[in-house]
Amino acid sequence: MQKSVDDKVLCSVPEAARRLSVSERLIWRAISEGILEVVRLGRATRVRVEEVERVAREGLATGGSK
Repeated sequence: MQKSVDDKVLCSVPEAARRLSVSERLIWRAISEGILEVVRLGRATRVRVEEVERVAREGLATGGSK
């Protein structure tokens, strides 16, 4: 049985950015600040879909410019 896109557990950083309508750079910043948890599989970085959904509900507040 093949899973649909909605059944995915993990997504890539570019996909997370598309889902949240933000830049990839903002996603990477949120990851580095610990706002968005990720799973690292070798060299690949994946974001849990539930994390993307949480951020969609609660918002994404990063530290901003330094």
